[in-house]
Formats: sequence, structure tokens, C-alpha cells
Amino acid sequence: DYRRDLGQMYLKEIRSYLGDKPTTVHLVDEDFAIDNTIIDSKLKELKKKIVTVASQQPYWGEHIPTRWFLLEEKLMRLRDAGVKVVSYSTVEKLNKEGTVRIEDSEELDLFLRYLHETGTVIYFSIDVLRDNVLLDPKWMIDALKSLINAQHNLPNNPADINTESSSPADNNTESDSPADNDTESNSPAYNNTESNSPSASAAHSDITQQWSDFKEKGILTVELVDVIWTKENHPELYEHKEHILMIMEQLNILAKPRSFNEMGEKVC
Repeated sequence: DYRRDLGQMYLKEIRSYLGDKPTTVHLVDEDFAIDNTIIDSKLKELKKKIVTVASQQPYWGEHIPTRWFLLEEKLMRLRDAGVKVVSYSTVEKLNKEGTVRIEDSEELDLFLRYLHETGTVIYFSIDVLRDNVLLDPKWMIDALKSLINAQHNLPNNPADINTESSSPADNNTESDSPADNDTESNSPAYNNTESNSPSASAAHSDITQQWSDFKEKGILTVELVDVIWTKENHPELYEHKEHILMIMEQLNILAKPRSFNEMGEKVC
């Protein structure tokens, strides 16, 4: 079967690539090539394998403090209500509102790292990343898809690009991310006004070139992100843009280019 052989070929390439990487220790002995266009029997086998592997983890069967469960429940209610990102201070506030609460910041940090390890949230206890908690990990996939599929949404008419500055401060939605509230972006964005000015044409040409670089070379600019994640089309991504891009960098989905000084020495 062509699909099965193709799937096995891709899985073999993945195993080969991971062969000399530290992550190879996480590979199991079986491969599951699943066709998501049909009801594939392999899916049941995969689910069974996941349960088997999970039950072998050292934390399997450990008791979770009730106070953790109660705070997790509050966060999940926010997620179910459509909230994608909350600040660390909001988590602290929710914790203090409970009759049974986490007593100190070290345990609260441990609680959030536990939720991250179990795939419930995305949280990194480092630098500015610890200021926010992403409640819906699947949203990161949507964010990445919106960048990859953005070509279909880029304007064909130079008049559709606005060269005026656009800032999250113009949005009436309150942001949990201080970076979004304090930083003004001068990058191009969509608008509905008609203009055939040279600046609009130049902006369109520049964005078109940036998209070509992204598609062909994997180079993603902040200007291109601003055009894709507009307040109108992706208000939540726009609002939390800085935090999402930092998470993508932390997860090695994105990487900053290296900088060199005049002597050719790497400086970052």
C-alpha cells in the first residue's frame, strides 16, 4: 500500500535524524504510520501504546495535592471560556482566592511546571517567559499554521497594506502581556482604506519579498508577522505576539540569526 510505505519512509527518516540526538532516549520500539483521512485501526494501537508507556513513567500513580487540583480546575475553566493566556500574577490571584491554596511561590512554580510536563499548559520558569502561562497548547499549533498558510491571506493590491503604525494599545481588549502594551510597532498591517501611494506600493513589494524569503529560506521577520497577525484577523495572536514568538523560540520552532562583530567573531 502506497500510503503505508510512504508513512514508513517518513518514520524511518525521523528515526535516522534523531539517531544522534539526546531526544532519541524518548523513542519507543514501535512505529505507527496513521492515515488521518480514514478510520485507521492503527490509531487504537497507538492509544494503547501511549497508555503503556505513560504507565511506566516514574511519576505514574503519584498522589497530587488537592490544592493543585483545585487551582488546575480554575485554570481549565478559564481555558474552556476561551482565555488563551493568563499572567503569572493572575494565577497567584486565583490561588489566593481559594480556601485551600498553594502556600508559597516555589510550590506554585512547581505546580505550573507539572502542568507543563503533562501537556496541560505551556509554561517556562525562565526569564520573562515565566510572566505568562499559555492555557491552550493546541493554540500554538494554530499560531504556527497561520504563519505557514499566510500566503493565501496576503493582499494582492498594494492599497491593502497600511504603512501607518499600529499598536496593541489601540485594541480595547486588556492584555495580560506587558510587552504588548508597551511596544509600538511600525510594521505594515492590513487596513480597508484605498491608497495607491508609492509608500504603499513599496510596502507591498517589501512584504512580498519577505514572504518569499520565509517560504523559500525559512526567514521570518517581525514585519511579516505583524502583517499576518493583525488585530482584525487574529486579535488574540496579535495581543500576545511577543510571548508566542518567545515560546516558539524556546521550543526551537524559531531561531534568532547569529550576529558577528567586525572581526568575524560570534557575539550571540
